[in-house]
Amino acid sequence: MYALVEVSSFVPNFQQDCFQLMIETKSGRVGRRGGKRRLRVLYSIAFVVALIFLFVRAMRPSPRMRAKRELEGARFLLDSLSKRIEREEGRISTLKRLKYLREGMIRPGQGMFQALNDLGVPNPVCLELVNTLSDSVELINMIAGERISLELDPEDTTRILTFSYSPHPAVVHRLVNNDDAYVYKRIDHPTMVRHRIIEGTLEQGASLDQTLRNKCVPSSMVGVVTGVLLCKISFRTHAREGDRFRAILRERYYQDSIRIEGQVLYTCYEGTKAGFHEAFRYDDGDPKSSYTAHYTEEGEALIHSGLRYPLDRLHISSGYGMRIHPLTGRRVMHRGVDYRAPTGTPVYAVAAGTVVKSGYNSNNGHYIAIRHADKYTSYYLHLHRRLAAKGRMVRARQIIGKVGSTGMSTGPHLHFGFRKPNGAWMDPLRKRMIATPKLEGDRLTRLRRQVSEIRRTLDSLTTQTPAVTMRGGTE
Repeated sequence: MYALVEVSSFVPNFQQDCFQLMIETKSGRVGRRGGKRRLRVLYSIAFVVALIFLFVRAMRPSPRMRAKRELEGARFLLDSLSKRIEREEGRISTLKRLKYLREGMIRPGQGMFQALNDLGVPNPVCLELVNTLSDSVELINMIAGERISLELDPEDTTRILTFSYSPHPAVVHRLVNNDDAYVYKRIDHPTMVRHRIIEGTLEQGASLDQTLRNKCVPSSMVGVVTGVLLCKISFRTHAREGDRFRAILRERYYQDSIRIEGQVLYTCYEGTKAGFHEAFRYDDGDPKSSYTAHYTEEGEALIHSGLRYPLDRLHISSGYGMRIHPLTGRRVMHRGVDYRAPTGTPVYAVAAGTVVKSGYNSNNGHYIAIRHADKYTSYYLHLHRRLAAKGRMVRARQIIGKVGSTGMSTGPHLHFGFRKPNGAWMDPLRKRMIATPKLEGDRLTRLRRQVSEIRRTLDSLTTQTPAVTMRGGTE
């Protein structure tokens, strides 16, 4: 601080001395006083130079500080290079992965086998992938636009590392190659569940079906509402203008806007001629359970059908129609439906009738055929055991055998078929079937609890904004 004051005090004198010295030098009159003035100027210059030197030296970092700064600079440069290398490696990895990644989609009229063929997968590998995946996923209801992808081994492009099938954005079914054996894995992404209420009145000349569609109810759910109510109401003769209806829809969304699926939890109809009717969706706890359906509050099934399901749990591994045979690899007609189930699972007669066949052959294994009152015949193939002899009368829902894998079979399952009176085969899924005409015991108790929950949801929807719940994803 003192040095700065001193500098500020002599700088004006220094400037004045320099100016006066220049004038005297030009005029040639440099006397004694000029000599002193010249000496002062030189001293001032020397002093300023010394100050500048000291200032520069003070500003220069010490060797230790310089070394620290150089080390920090080297570290920063190294980090920058490392990040750049990582980015480049990631880009190269992505390019390599894209090179060995094949993507496609299900086209109209295609099944999984044909879609895999489009990606260049050989028939034997297609067969292995389809058979493995169908053990865990039903592939008979695939629709155009669903995504599939393959990741190939860079060292052997004929070997598939992973196969993924996504029926919608919230779910991925994946097969991972583990020592040349595929292991199934399901990936669920987070979704949001919303409840909404649909209600209104029938206008003159309008049908319930069209009225629901006008309220933006999806076609699949319109079919459920009308199908359930048809079990109680003849709309052709009993529907009237001014009749009221109501339904609760439970819908699941991905990323808050993409609708994934929906269920009709409740529906009711009230009319001057039709009366008042309600239906409740019963959830048996297992998504494959044949008991999950709509019932009245008293447990009465709301399906017009005299047929029962042949199994308690339904997982379709192969549907009716043309397919690639899982053993021969040839394209043949599949005259029935395959239900996957563990060995020993009870098999039920779908309706009362007479056992017309009960035997064994190399193709069907142990099998049973039952002729019913309407002259249709139901077939049950690949049984582990037969529990009904030829000529025996059986009732609906009677155990006639156990699931097995006898005959030409790749694993335990029930092949279920239906033959018309003229001998022609038909798709069994075109026959409407139920698990039971009325719930009893524990199932009836669970239904009543679920009815109470549905009524609470109905009350909340009529008094406040729709309930929204989150469903987390798993991997």
